[in-house]
This record gives sequence, C-alpha cells and structure tokens, in this order.
Amino acid sequence: MRRKLIWGLILVFVLIGGLIVLKLTMPLSYAVAKLRMSAVEYVKELQKTGEIDPKECAARYLYFQTDYHSKTPDRIRITDKELTESQVRITLYDPSCKDDSTYSSINRIYLERNADGDWIPTRHEWSHRGRGRFGWTTKPTT
Repeated sequence: MRRKLIWGLILVFVLIGGLIVLKLTMPLSYAVAKLRMSAVEYVKELQKTGEIDPKECAARYLYFQTDYHSKTPDRIRITDKELTESQVRITLYDPSCKDDSTYSSINRIYLERNADGDWIPTRHEWSHRGRGRFGWTTKPTT
C-alpha cells in the first residue's frame, strides 16, 4: 500500500512539473487580434508590383507602421505551415522583444490566396511572455 502511494505521489509531481515546463516553453492558448484594415490594404498594395512570399507578406502586415515597417530584425524567427492549397499560417516568434514589459511574443498570421493570386491576411493570433505573468499568456503584462 505504501509503495503505491509513493508511486502515485511521484506521478503527480512529474505531471505537475511537466505542466509547468509546458506552460513556460510554449503557448497553450492564443488571443485573436482584430485585423488592421490599413495594414491589409498596405499588403495588397505591395503585391501589385509582383508576388511576395507569404512570410514576407505576414511580416509586412504585422509590422506595418512600426519600427520594423521595412525590415524585420534577424532575431525574429518566421516559419510557415501550409494549411490548404490556398491557405497558410505564418508564425513570427520574437524571443527578445524590445519592450519593457513583454519579453517574448508569438504572432500567427493566417493568409489566404485570393482570385488574383495575392496573399491576404484573414486572421491574427498572438501570445506573449512578460513581467507580472507566469509563462505564456494572452493577458496584459505589467
């Protein structure tokens, strides 16, 4: 009986430890941000001069009218995942935000190819880590 109790406690501690590690290393949820139509229109305009890679399209949408408007810093890792033939999810991970309360951020931009062959942002999700919060969160940092 005592041995089962010890193994049960070990299992509980391992599970709790695993959940803590999971919360610290990856977002468990994302908040949906309202699409900024001025940024969507900007991305559409960029594509009138030629085809733009979906990763570049998502970066230009996300950083429209910011310090990174024309060039994305090298520290930001951008990955893509094709969801369907005409839909892709671009993930932009900033491991070291230049913000006093946000340490890291992940933005996921969903793009769909329209009839003209242009990539159009259709959804924006985000999560971040920062001061006053434990692990990844969608709540404001302090």
